Amino acid sequence: MRYIYSLFFLWAIAHNLNPLLIPHLKKVCELSDLQSALVDSAFYIGYFIMALPAGAYIKRFGYTKAITVGLMLFGVGALMVGAFGSQQQFYAALTGLFTMAAGLTFLETAANPLVTLLGKPETATTRLNLAQSFNGLGAVISVFVGGMILFPNSTTYVASNTVAVTQDEIADALSIQAEKLLKPYFFIAMITIALGRAFWRGWIKLPEIPSSPNTETQDNPKTNNFLKPTEPYLQPNLTLVQQIRSLLTAPNYNLGLLAQFCYVGAQVGVGSFFIRYATTHSHLQESVAASALSAGLLLFMTGRFLGTFLMRFIPAAKLLLIYASICTVLCLFVSLNASAAGMWILILLQFFMSIMFPSIFSLSLGQLKQSPPMASSLLIMSIVGGAIFPLAMGFLSDQSSIQYAYLVPALCFVAVAIFAKRISTLASSATSL
Repeated sequence: MRYIYSLFFLWAIAHNLNPLLIPHLKKVCELSDLQSALVDSAFYIGYFIMALPAGAYIKRFGYTKAITVGLMLFGVGALMVGAFGSQQQFYAALTGLFTMAAGLTFLETAANPLVTLLGKPETATTRLNLAQSFNGLGAVISVFVGGMILFPNSTTYVASNTVAVTQDEIADALSIQAEKLLKPYFFIAMITIALGRAFWRGWIKLPEIPSSPNTETQDNPKTNNFLKPTEPYLQPNLTLVQQIRSLLTAPNYNLGLLAQFCYVGAQVGVGSFFIRYATTHSHLQESVAASALSAGLLLFMTGRFLGTFLMRFIPAAKLLLIYASICTVLCLFVSLNASAAGMWILILLQFFMSIMFPSIFSLSLGQLKQSPPMASSLLIMSIVGGAIFPLAMGFLSDQSSIQYAYLVPALCFVAVAIFAKRISTLASSATSL
C-alpha cells in the first residue's frame, strides 16, 4: 500500500505547481487572466480525453502496467514543461501539461479504485481519505519549495522592471525568470521516470487484483440472472458505449459525476487565482502569496487527516454536506467583500475542501453494486471541470474584478452539497428500515 500512497504524493506535486505556474507564465509570457487560465484547461482536458483510454487499458492489461505508463507519460510531460516554459514558449508548455495530465489520468484511474479495493468495503471512504492525505503532504511541499524557486526575489524583479528603460532589458529580465522552471520540472521528471522503470522492471510489485470485477459473474448464470435487471453496466459483452450509457443512467452515481465535475472546477479555480487575489487585495508580493498558499495547503492536509478521523463518528456523506455548505458561504463572503480578509478566508477554505474529492469518489462508487474500471474512468473524466470553471473565473476577472470570480466556485459547492444531501438521506432511510 505504501507504493500506492507514494503515487498520491507525486501527482499532488504536479497539481499544486499549477497555481504557481499560472502567475509565473502570466508574467514571463505577458498573458491576460483568461490566457493564463489555459494552464488549467490544458491540464484537465488531458484528464478528460485520456480517462476512457486509461480505463480500457486497465481492463485489458491490469493496474500495474497502467501505473507504469502513467509514470512515464508524467515524466515526459514534466520535461516538456520545463524545457518549453523556460524558453517562454507558452503553447508548447501547454502541450507538456497535457502530456503530464495524460500520465496522471492513468495513475489516478488505477490508484483511487485500488485503495478502495484493498480492504473492507465499509471503510473504503476512510482509506481513500487517508491516501489522499499524502496528496495533501505533496501539495504543501510542492507549493512551499516551488514558491522559493519561482518567486525567490520578487522585489528584485519589480525593481528591474522599474529601472529597465528598453524592451531588451525587460525581455532579459523575463527570460531570467522563465529559466527558473527548469529545476522543479526536471527534478519531477527524473523521479517519475525512475519510479516508472521500477514498476516496469518488476522491482515494485502490487497485489494482484482483477481489473474487471464481473469476471466471476460471466461464468455464473445465477449471478447473471440477478444482475441483468438491476446492474446493467455489469453485463458481459457490453460495448464501450453501452457500458458508459448504462453507468450514466445509474441513480446517484451520475449525480456523483456532476458533483465531482463541479468540485474539481471549484478546487482548481480557488487555488489558481489565489496568488492573483492576494497580490491584488492583500497587496502581497508573489513570494509571500505563495507562502500563504502553502499555509492553506497545510490546512488542506490537516483537514484530510482530521476528516479521516471524524468519519469514524460522522457518516462521510453528512460530513461532506457540512463542509460543502461552509465552503459555499466562505466563497460568497470573498466574492462580496473585497478586502485583505478575503485572503485569509481563502486559506481557511482549503481546510473545508480537503475531504471532498475522495469522499465524492468513494461515495459515487458506493452507489454501484460493483465498480468496473469504467466507473472510475468516468469519475476521472469529470475532472475536466478543472479545465472549464477556471476559464469562467478568468473571464469574470478580466471583465470585472478578481473577487467576483469566486462566485463560480460558490455555485460549484452548492452542487456538491446537493449530492451529499441526497446520499445522506438515502443512508438514513436505509438505516431506519
